[in-house]
Amino acid sequence: MPKMRLSGLILILALFTQAAESATLIDNFANLQSTTNTVNGPVNVSGSGLSNLQRTLNSSPTPGGTTRIFVEEGLLTVGNSSNSTGTASVFYNFDAIDFTAFANALVLTTESSDATYQIQMIANGTSMLSFQNLASVAIGSPSTIRFDFSQFSNPTAFKNLNSLELKLRGTNAAWDADFSKLSTVPEPSVTALLIIGALGITSGRRRKAVAV
Repeated sequence: MPKMRLSGLILILALFTQAAESATLIDNFANLQSTTNTVNGPVNVSGSGLSNLQRTLNSSPTPGGTTRIFVEEGLLTVGNSSNSTGTASVFYNFDAIDFTAFANALVLTTESSDATYQIQMIANGTSMLSFQNLASVAIGSPSTIRFDFSQFSNPTAFKNLNSLELKLRGTNAAWDADFSKLSTVPEPSVTALLIIGALGITSGRRRKAVAV
């Protein structure tokens, strides 16, 4: 294949790939909701890539303490009193969908955390991702954490997923943190694989030409 034609093919494939490969937004935390030491919800969540998504918040403080979780202006915020290392839960339910058809992982962006903290996820109520220990995050230096489906106790739950729960807790009292987005990590598309193959063919032909 002539060089220009192959370059044109790769460009076209790249444009299709850019359109096809995009993360599916689960929640950008734009719908106002809050609770302190109790449960709030479910509430309907707009702007999600999932159909009929609803969100329930649950804050469970250390006895005698206070844990608050609230959603406002694009942030999920967890706050604890000076004597609480409580757990904040965000539970989602939605129309069943095969996540494995378009993704292989979840990502959560942490905007700030004033201490080390832990995250657990539960898919369909039974498939567990054990608590992950994470470092503190300075304001202005957000951290994006990836959770592969393969890390869950039953990854096949993502083939027919209708609920997902996040559990967040600090390792110290008075832990506060902000999170900004929960989404999926897209699988490499067929077009992306075609691009990689085309580049490999080009590279191989160039090496042969040099050898001759």
